[in-house]
Amino acid sequence: MDNQVEKNKAICKVFFDELFNNGNLDAIDKFVDNGVTVHKTFSWQRSGQKAFYDTVEVFKLGFPDLKIKFDDVLGDGDKVVAKFTVSGTHKETFLNIPATGRKVEYEEVNIVRFREEKIVEHWVVADTYSLMHTLTDNEINLLV
Repeated sequence: MDNQVEKNKAICKVFFDELFNNGNLDAIDKFVDNGVTVHKTFSWQRSGQKAFYDTVEVFKLGFPDLKIKFDDVLGDGDKVVAKFTVSGTHKETFLNIPATGRKVEYEEVNIVRFREEKIVEHWVVADTYSLMHTLTDNEINLLV
């Protein structure tokens, strides 16, 4: 296996662990390029480190005990795919939903592209259906 791929996988794990499990926002400056492009399911495509800061702030406010557990980390070329399970307790308003006190658990798949051991592009696909259903008790009709 390519040594750089293994380094990128290790950086990816440390980055997400520091960011979400330890609440260490300094990981953004250390591992993310200033001009990073972020693609995510919760909003529009954005650029810059602020996209990471904003995401962590929204989630850590709504779920102060939020943690991630890595299910799988795969690498190929300059990309790493990390699948993890997110869990936490809804203790504060999140996306205009008042605190419910409910425990949530959902899955995310994150893809990061590296250049010179910095994240320059990030895609996230989250199981927002499970998350929102848990918070609201609303069935979302996906059969339109």
